[in-house]
Amino acid sequence: MSNQNSKFSKIVEDRLLPVSTKISEQKHLKAIMSGLMSTIPLTIIGGISLIIASPPVDPEMIKPTNFFNKFLLAWYNWAKTNTEVVLTPFKMTMAIMALFVAFAIGYSLGKHYEEEYGTNPLASGIIAGVVFLLVAAPSKDGMIPTTYLDAKGLFTAMIVGLITVEITKGLLKKGITIKMPEGVPPAVAASFSGLIPMIINVILFYAINLILIGTVGKNIPETIMSVLTPALKGADTIWFVLIMTMLRHLLWSIGVHGAALNPIVTPVFMSNILANAAAKAAGESLPHIFTEPLWAFSGHLGGSGATLGLTLLMLRSKSSHLKTVGKLGILPGLFNINEPVLFGAPIILNPILMIPLITAPMVNNLICYTAMKVGLIEKVFVQAPWTTPAPLGLALSTMDWKAFVLVVLLIVIDMIIYYPFFKSYEKKLLEEEKGGESIA
Repeated sequence: MSNQNSKFSKIVEDRLLPVSTKISEQKHLKAIMSGLMSTIPLTIIGGISLIIASPPVDPEMIKPTNFFNKFLLAWYNWAKTNTEVVLTPFKMTMAIMALFVAFAIGYSLGKHYEEEYGTNPLASGIIAGVVFLLVAAPSKDGMIPTTYLDAKGLFTAMIVGLITVEITKGLLKKGITIKMPEGVPPAVAASFSGLIPMIINVILFYAINLILIGTVGKNIPETIMSVLTPALKGADTIWFVLIMTMLRHLLWSIGVHGAALNPIVTPVFMSNILANAAAKAAGESLPHIFTEPLWAFSGHLGGSGATLGLTLLMLRSKSSHLKTVGKLGILPGLFNINEPVLFGAPIILNPILMIPLITAPMVNNLICYTAMKVGLIEKVFVQAPWTTPAPLGLALSTMDWKAFVLVVLLIVIDMIIYYPFFKSYEKKLLEEEKGGESIA
């Protein structure tokens, strides 16, 4: 490796790696990550409901002149007639996601403290859920309002999930709890041990909520959203997208998993897609662009580094090593899994391929973001699993056939970006293979 690349790697290792490691290992961020990840199946279920309720057709633009058009129009008419029934799974999942997030984060952080402080994970989740409902959806006339149970209450759910567990931990640490005598079933003992933390958390948060309503006219979720709105708008800009993409692949370039940045981007992903889904269900324009499907199905075509284009080039390589890696990597690459290519080529710590590893995803995200911004393709409102083949994944996430075409074009662009670096690396390997040198 050249001195220049060695200096580059050293800068990343010395400055970026310690920060990313601290972020990924911080217990509260890990609890948020774990809590949000546990709710992904709910976003998929809610997304399927939205797909069924939102046929990709405008009845004023097409006529029933063929079987396909007849099918789309029949689907549209059926969905409009049965909207309430079709959207019920969405309303029971994504539309009240913040409640599940509060419970999941409380459970996750409670589990982290279980061994050291004796917190009960299940009780911690229940306390977080109860407190969140108390401040975000207090009953009115026998009805529970859902205004802040979706994306608008997501960050309140995170804060409540963390603080309630910290309060519970502090009380247990000081011995402020109800201890049952020996012989009492563990489940009963656990329920009583969480009683005092439950009471104190309820009183504290309810009092703060009432004080805020009485002084500034806003409850806790409204107050939090008014503070965070500028930051969330900044996180939905192309600059934030490009910076996060660059940092992720800088880490990958030295062999550090880019997931170290997930604690930063995942809450943004979740908040944005929930807001878009709610807008879609209400028939409104979608407010956000930066979502996980955009991140996964444009910036990570074939996996981190957008290596699907590179893998296709490898299939026709003159180097036996690269051709073998291409054959091994093409199938998992179609499902956005590219460890065989990252470590087999290798791309990691490779001074030749590091540049397109960082550049290709940034170009992809820039193009896709711009296409959504100007309305060439629809924005994302469905959470398709990240292992879905990218052209299909982005098309499903947006319910726009043009997204499929865009991804295919991005793969071609990635091939162009990788090509000169690929040929340079191929030439190097051919010289080594000709000389009988080991490739490592």
